[in-house]
Amino acid sequence: MILCQLTNGFGNNLFQYNASIVLGKELDKEIFAIPPSTSYYAIDCLKRCGVQFYEGGESDLGVVFHVNDPTYMDAIDKKPNADTFILKGYFEDYRFFIENVEYLKSVYPKVKKRNDKDLVIHFRAGDRLFYKNEFDYKPRVESYINAIKQFDFSRLHIVTDMPEWDYIDEDKLSNMSFHYDVPRNQRVAPNLSVDYFNSFVDGFKQFDPVVQNRTVYEDFNFIRSFDNILFEHGTMSWWAAILSDASKVGVYGPWRAWKGHSNKNLSKIPLENWFQWQ
Repeated sequence: MILCQLTNGFGNNLFQYNASIVLGKELDKEIFAIPPSTSYYAIDCLKRCGVQFYEGGESDLGVVFHVNDPTYMDAIDKKPNADTFILKGYFEDYRFFIENVEYLKSVYPKVKKRNDKDLVIHFRAGDRLFYKNEFDYKPRVESYINAIKQFDFSRLHIVTDMPEWDYIDEDKLSNMSFHYDVPRNQRVAPNLSVDYFNSFVDGFKQFDPVVQNRTVYEDFNFIRSFDNILFEHGTMSWWAAILSDASKVGVYGPWRAWKGHSNKNLSKIPLENWFQWQ
């Protein structure tokens, strides 16, 4: 079998589990996941995606071969002789998946495609409003608007981790709870976070956006249902777009530019219906 060791984050888990799916296809082995904890928030979401969780013990593993990011392609090409393959890494490289996009689509529960020309944006805010190391690299509202105008669409929908789409102040932001609590010494000044978010509330007013709170799993499938998709650098939205039948997808070209040489290649995936914006 193949055991996929999951880390925190639903989007990260999609990369990890999909790497296991591709390897399982090549090696003809069954796939199971191991959550980071028994109380992990995304277990239910992943089960609804079809993920099976391992309930056996170490004595059931037989001969084990460990797979990480650098050894992943070797495991596929050389097919080592082992009973159990344990994947532990992030596997955020489009080259691991590009040849198996249609196969991966077939594995996930089907989502009915919308019959309209609406556009969905995945706007990751939440804890991402705070990080000092990436703040100066974040695209401003003008960049988003220029990207939006590259679509022929009717209504604009926003998927976001903000509890409400409205102007905020420092007090309101300080009382919001997000996926990760960024340490104080890693945060920009609160007024910068507030001004950044408010600029989008103000800038997107011209499109009269539709915003609705959902679960992570519901957001994932909601994005998958659109013919027009726009996002910055979210791992969940990257997979939602890959696993959709969208005619046009806009991905932020620099991806996570603050990472320098360690930045991922995910915005460079050579799919005809994708374009880069910045």
